Amino acid sequence: MDQHRPAERIIALNQHATEALLTLGLGPKLIGTAYLDEAVKPELQHAYEGIPVLSREYPSAEQVLLSGADLLVAGFASAYRDMGIGPRQRWQQRGMQTYLFESVCAPEAVGVDSVFTDMRQLGRLTGTEDVAEAWIASQRQRLAEIATTPPARAPRMLVWLREYELPYVAGCCGIGNLLIEAAGGVNVGAGIGRAWGHLSWEAVLAARPEIILMVDSNWSPQLKKRQFLHQSPYLKSLYDSGHLHLDTLSFSETVGGVRMIDGIDKAHRAVMAWQS
Repeated sequence: MDQHRPAERIIALNQHATEALLTLGLGPKLIGTAYLDEAVKPELQHAYEGIPVLSREYPSAEQVLLSGADLLVAGFASAYRDMGIGPRQRWQQRGMQTYLFESVCAPEAVGVDSVFTDMRQLGRLTGTEDVAEAWIASQRQRLAEIATTPPARAPRMLVWLREYELPYVAGCCGIGNLLIEAAGGVNVGAGIGRAWGHLSWEAVLAARPEIILMVDSNWSPQLKKRQFLHQSPYLKSLYDSGHLHLDTLSFSETVGGVRMIDGIDKAHRAVMAWQS
């Protein structure tokens, strides 16, 4: 692929990759999408309709090879492993440009700027630089507005991604932690030395979270989490006392895509609701 010619035939290998490309107005150039974790962002639904869904999870290497794509975009590193479509080098040798989101490559804690870098790079690869810069400016304005209304006291917060008896929650240095800190809270899972990890309910109860943000996805719906909390001997007393505020994030708001700022905004609104 000519590095200076914008991509014309693009495959998005994860939902947040699809939504980033749609945000840039690239629906007509998307020849395939894959691996949806939930419903597409409502504002992008119309642009999404009609794009072929290549696979419920990752497409086969044969599908990609026969597609004639000139750009492959992945939001997770797993897309370019054997469980996905295989190594990036394989596709680059076949003349296909590849891109992997910055948040996956970050050596330390993920920052908001990672999604801005992704949008700039995708803009460069697709000839939509002006659209990318306009979107970045609008999101920086949103973040500035959120920063002007910090809570009077930082609430103790937990972001619960999946699993029930031993919940998988936001740790020290991923996007879940970023959402909490940007919203003005304190992450009770910060002692976990990676982006996500397991925390026992006994440890959660000892930390006495004041806000739990339940992540909603096709494979771990927030309704099931809410039902578990209502029935659980661990948190039922805390919940019934009125000292625990429950709210919901979509899975796509907890990954490094265009909905990350939505997640920060939603977490901040949960903090404001708890405070009032």
